[in-house]
Amino acid sequence: MNKFYIVEDIRFDPKFKTEEELKELEWKQENGLGVWSAEGRTEDERINNLWEKVQDYMGVYLTMLEYCNNRPHPLTAFK
Repeated sequence: MNKFYIVEDIRFDPKFKTEEELKELEWKQENGLGVWSAEGRTEDERINNLWEKVQDYMGVYLTMLEYCNNRPHPLTAFK
């Protein structure tokens, strides 16, 4: 089953990163916020899939991923 989540915050360990790498990661961090889809038969499988997708996008291990179920949200709303 496919489900959508809103990623609200992404955190990674900045240790051992150059200034250039940090700038790129911060850009990815900002642009990675929003709606993501995740596949799986159970909620746990979907959450694991979401973590893997965001980690792959960022290119580093995450220390935290804050998300909620897809719903009306300031990150996805527009006038």
